[in-house]
Amino acid sequence: MMKVKAGCEFGLIVVCNGGNEQPLYLPARFQKLNAIVLNRENSGYNIGAWNFGWQSAKSSYSYFMFLQDDCFLKEKNWLYQYQYRLSTDDKLGLLGEVIMWDRMTWHYIRQATDRDLGGDWYDKNQPHPIDFYQNYLASNNIPKGELGSHLQSIILFTSSKILSEIGGFPVGKTYQDAIACEIGISRMIESKGYRISKVDDYPFKLIGHRQWTGKRKLINQIRNKVKGYMRPLLRVIPKSKQH
Repeated sequence: MMKVKAGCEFGLIVVCNGGNEQPLYLPARFQKLNAIVLNRENSGYNIGAWNFGWQSAKSSYSYFMFLQDDCFLKEKNWLYQYQYRLSTDDKLGLLGEVIMWDRMTWHYIRQATDRDLGGDWYDKNQPHPIDFYQNYLASNNIPKGELGSHLQSIILFTSSKILSEIGGFPVGKTYQDAIACEIGISRMIESKGYRISKVDDYPFKLIGHRQWTGKRKLINQIRNKVKGYMRPLLRVIPKSKQH
């Protein structure tokens, strides 16, 4: 943030999950950012931290960008481009770098996921993950909609006004809850009559993420493909011949 120009002024709030037990203190080299550090209990994953940060400063800023700690800046004016998009379109409610399950129905998502990951990708003693997400949304009065499209909760941008309209981010307890909440954020904002959108046609153009861009993304793609190939193979090879 000190090297890549944002294109507009901003305040920085760093929220540390688990900081109530092991407080986070930023190194001296970051003093120029004048960051506010909030240490809290380790709950709610990154969405819980974001909601905590927004609640602490919702009256101080008109717009909020929420970033996971693995994010990195790629282009100058990264913040300005987000703010410009949202401030010039009254019907736009949520921006990010990538839309997951873009324009996919829930039925198609289930079929595609089972096909790509194999039939044993989840514990059969538990509900199908897609059922879990939908049930979680229903139990929290969040409309699931016809499509599962949602912005990935690693980079999000919206206004304090819109967050106030939906009552802040939904926050879950478990990892599966967190995925359902990620979907729920987009559904809640859409239910208020707003659209969700990528900030650019190219994903991760302004802001990258170590897990989802570059070499790490390629490694994950290869690993998932290998898993997809190996699962049917292991079902064919007799156990006595497996090593």
